[in-house]
Amino acid sequence: MGDLDTAARRKLAEQGRALPDGSFPIRNREDLRDAIQSYGRASDKDEARRWIKKRARELNAEGELPDDW
Repeated sequence: MGDLDTAARRKLAEQGRALPDGSFPIRNREDLRDAIQSYGRASDKDEARRWIKKRARELNAEGELPDDW
């Protein structure tokens, strides 16, 4: 996830694969795992958790989510 530049993050946000500000880009299951690990650094934890859960559903990867989510 950290290898994306601003332009790539902006494009992913336009495609609905990142939050509108380009944070938490989730293209695949690997990005999903990275996002879960990065969750603690989110400025808006509620928004980040909702986003991560939404993308997990879309990727059919809800089993990757922490049990307490």
